[in-house]
Amino acid sequence: MNSVDFVKGLRINVEHTAKHVTSKLKCLPCLGAASRGGHQENDGKQGCISGVRLCGRRGVSSSPPMPANKVDGRCMPKVISSARNTAHTSGKHFPCCSTISAHGDDALETSDLMFDRVQMSKTMMDMVVQLKEVCAKVSTILNLDLLGSSRTLTKEIAMNRSKTTSDIIEPKIYQGRDDQKMKIVEGIVTGDYCPNQLNVLPIFGPVGIGKTTLTQHIWEEVNSYFQASVWVCVCFNFSADRLAQEIVNKIDKVNDEKNNASAEELIQQRLKSKRFLLVLDDVWTHHEDEWRKLILTFEKVESNGNLIIVTTRIPKIAEMVSNTDYEVNLERLNDIDTMRLFEECVFGNAKQPWEEHPELLKTGRGIVRHLKGFPLATKIVGRLLRNQLTLEHWKSVLESKEWELQTGESDILPALKLTYVYLPYHLKQLFLHYALFPKDYEYDSKEIVQLWIGLGLLHPCDEDKMIEDVGLDHLHELVNYRFFKKNKEKDGRCCYVIHDLLHELATKVSSYECVRISSSNVKSIGISPYVRHLSIIVDDTDVNDKTTFDYYTKHLSALGERLKAENLRTLMLFGKYHGSFAKTFGDLFRKAKGLRTIFLSGASYPIEDILHSFSKNIHLRYLRIEPSNMRHNIELPSKLFRFYHLEIINLEKWKYPVSIRHITNLVKLRHFLVPENMPQVFFKTRQKTCHFH
Repeated sequence: MNSVDFVKGLRINVEHTAKHVTSKLKCLPCLGAASRGGHQENDGKQGCISGVRLCGRRGVSSSPPMPANKVDGRCMPKVISSARNTAHTSGKHFPCCSTISAHGDDALETSDLMFDRVQMSKTMMDMVVQLKEVCAKVSTILNLDLLGSSRTLTKEIAMNRSKTTSDIIEPKIYQGRDDQKMKIVEGIVTGDYCPNQLNVLPIFGPVGIGKTTLTQHIWEEVNSYFQASVWVCVCFNFSADRLAQEIVNKIDKVNDEKNNASAEELIQQRLKSKRFLLVLDDVWTHHEDEWRKLILTFEKVESNGNLIIVTTRIPKIAEMVSNTDYEVNLERLNDIDTMRLFEECVFGNAKQPWEEHPELLKTGRGIVRHLKGFPLATKIVGRLLRNQLTLEHWKSVLESKEWELQTGESDILPALKLTYVYLPYHLKQLFLHYALFPKDYEYDSKEIVQLWIGLGLLHPCDEDKMIEDVGLDHLHELVNYRFFKKNKEKDGRCCYVIHDLLHELATKVSSYECVRISSSNVKSIGISPYVRHLSIIVDDTDVNDKTTFDYYTKHLSALGERLKAENLRTLMLFGKYHGSFAKTFGDLFRKAKGLRTIFLSGASYPIEDILHSFSKNIHLRYLRIEPSNMRHNIELPSKLFRFYHLEIINLEKWKYPVSIRHITNLVKLRHFLVPENMPQVFFKTRQKTCHFH
């Protein structure tokens, strides 16, 4: 059989298999099996999910596949059999992408296959289209909630909010927004919005509507009218004490400050006789007592015309904080402004955007209608489409089944999920692992690229190109797609953040292999037996009192019944007090012997205290330790320099002596980051010269 005939045959086989899967999933026995309650229901869904996701996973799993008998449904064995036959047929003809069983005794023999690459590409695209349709039907029939239920989504988004600043990220806002901005600016400057000694202006609207962007532009216009100004991203944990401390750290010191003064007293001292502007961005919880406690501090400042701007998604919070006749209810962009924003994202600054591609206009308008006037969704979908200006691609986006999952006028998650679906595969892998990081996390480019290296996600196609340059190229791609936002700090340093909804998307679509645990979800979170990447976050509030501490300890210990530590490849621990749970972690990770990536932020213990089998993690590629201020005299593991696969050692915040006596053993080491006060030296490994950073 020649290659073209085989491809045609394979295509027919896939088409028939896809139709067979669809028809079988529609049958009543499957629907009955999928709708049964109790443990069987969970097992059935888990089995279906496993079958779909394992097919698309990168590399070879180190865990056995889920047994077929876990799938509860009479027709599923036929579906599995048909899929296996297709895989077996593919394997015999394509040794490079087959399973071991497909080759049999001929596995050691190779043959040169001559085939048309263009034809193969078209064929594979046909297969992808078929499988996308099947996936959409599977999601509908089994009622899979890939984006999370509405009951838990709100809290999860809040917990994963990326940190905002006053720096403008979006250089332009559109006519409707600009008119609204100028009205607010005029009201602040003329004093209409600031009639009292302390005035609170709430700006509220749904997620993704542009509250932070509008407030950044207002800040830019009115900041000079105030003698002191502070921007704080509040997020989920509204604690008056925490916010007061964060605020005072951002106000310039004054002479004659009291020793041992509280944060509240320092705020009053530093703001005395000054007109101030305070932005509390993204307030979620509405504990009135905490709000009154915080406001009381600023009511004691002896100056007039002070302003607090509060942005929130919750109308009740806007009502609670408002103390004037003014509030801003931020609504969706109108159709004209949405189309203008879409055009700019797709075509840049072209004066006649549709002139070169008139065939796309009708389809583009259809897509814009689905975006429902939300700037975030418009930007991300627009950036997706600009990379492929073909009618076929645009129609595939417009006709995607993801739009059917929209639950209301304010639901933009399907639009974001759609952009993820169309991301290049390598970018999907790079993006997903950021579900492991906590809220408010800011990344710099070196940190991002080095983590990708440690995870083994970068694969240079050009032998002359450094792997770090490949990583930077991919980072710029993700920024271009708007999956990362680039911020600029006051010191000129650039950092990257992820919008809270995109962070939530990453959490949902990666939940099969990546899990992030905090006190809010430790009891209820589902953990797949195939989880490879784990992070645990310990907030300050988790150790405030014995009841909270005991609750978290109890449920962390219970994770051992659901988590297979021996399967873990990545472990990240965050929080300056996470060392309080060292004994619990030691029991939980006793069998963790296959780790490739370790990141300990806020460590106050020797690493062997939580990883009793640390010396057996011989495939470790990435190690990053950031000590806590709680304890001194922490030493690096004595056997660290026996890990010959190590590529990244990040001790940039290390405060203790570092011996490099045996560092030349690390033949694959690419980066060794140490504190700035350590002399800049370098050493040679067997492969290259490696520099301290």
